[in-house]
Amino acid sequence: MKTLVIGAGKSGVAAANFLAARGEAVLLTDSNASPDLPYPLDGAVACAFGHQDAALLDGIGMIVLSPGVPRTIPLLQQVEVTPIPVIGEIELAYRHMPQGSTIVAVTGSNGKSTTTALIGEILKIDGRQPIVAGNIGEPFIAALDTERPRIYVLELSSFQLESVDTFRADVALLLNVTPDHMDRYPSFDAYAAAKYRIFRNQEPHDVAIVNASDRRVAPRESKAQLRHFSASRPVGEGAFADGADLVLRHDGNERRIPRDSLKLEGTANVENALAAWLAARAVGVDDVSVQIAFGSFAGLPHRMVFVRELDGVRWINDSKGTNVDATLKSLESFPPASVWLILGGKDKAGEFERMRKLVSEKTRAVLTIGAAAGRIASALGGAATIVAAGDMQHAVAHARDHAKSGDIVLLSPACASFDQYRNFEHRGEHFEELVRSLR
Repeated sequence: MKTLVIGAGKSGVAAANFLAARGEAVLLTDSNASPDLPYPLDGAVACAFGHQDAALLDGIGMIVLSPGVPRTIPLLQQVEVTPIPVIGEIELAYRHMPQGSTIVAVTGSNGKSTTTALIGEILKIDGRQPIVAGNIGEPFIAALDTERPRIYVLELSSFQLESVDTFRADVALLLNVTPDHMDRYPSFDAYAAAKYRIFRNQEPHDVAIVNASDRRVAPRESKAQLRHFSASRPVGEGAFADGADLVLRHDGNERRIPRDSLKLEGTANVENALAAWLAARAVGVDDVSVQIAFGSFAGLPHRMVFVRELDGVRWINDSKGTNVDATLKSLESFPPASVWLILGGKDKAGEFERMRKLVSEKTRAVLTIGAAAGRIASALGGAATIVAAGDMQHAVAHARDHAKSGDIVLLSPACASFDQYRNFEHRGEHFEELVRSLR
């Protein structure tokens, strides 16, 4: 029997190579006739590119579905009437993970990459040699150590969580749930349900970490020990911000770390740090290692990164702001009427209307780019001055010509990047390149 891997992106190619290296028969398919393969493909992997008809299911015993491929494609609808199991690359890796390994899994609409990387940094400082993978860095299956137990810190998207089955996280973090990827899901509830799957199969000795300020993130019917975090109010069992301190409270005891020990800026990053501290404590890390990491971790590229100051204008790259709530979090950090906001890209059915109040308060103008520009202009018309820049180059040029000393030019698009760029990194790199070339 063969395994059919659907989708020739990073996860799909990594899964196909892993299975082929084990001597298993693998067929890799992609709807693109000439996919841009992210890795060299094992010569033992058979390929069927450019077509996905029912004949591909002949002799198939299992399907590994890439996260970028929705379950609504015709081929998978045909699978529904067969006994062929459909799993994702995360589930595949979990099934081959050595016993004794530990999984810390992180999801959320916003902040999951920063939190995952920060947990990894804490564990490194503590001497744990973690493997950080998933939606950040390498796919889990490519990073898997099949020889010995390891501690894995996994960033998991809703797309990846759709296809887990027996996967169990020793420590599961759900940072927040706000509308995102509404172009893929039929409703917000369906999107949230995919996120909740991170708590799937947790046992009473496991730990579930959730945001106390977000009523929608409480795990449903979880057996795990629940820990809360909040940047705005104390919590009974968990971590919270208290004036000049970050506090972790557990079994009646409190530990404090000065808030100014944290190198990251903004309320959102305080939440990320509190969640990371709880995860580190759950796997037995000393608080000293946490405080050292808080002071050394400078964040990830394309997430509220200061690019330069020119003639008193500060330019900031938040290309990772790919949904409305991420952009709102970023805008909160700035003074009123100070921001030239670059918005737009591939529309994910975001509710741009929810931005009207904060955009009205914080911006001098909104510079629209990409495919979503028209809908953004319609949603925000009257709340701000709208400039139809069209693309990044024109947006940057307009901001350079009109921004005054004390202003901020913020790229935080509230959209995906795929209409004009390969990914959000490519978009952020182009922005930084343009900004650094300004005179």
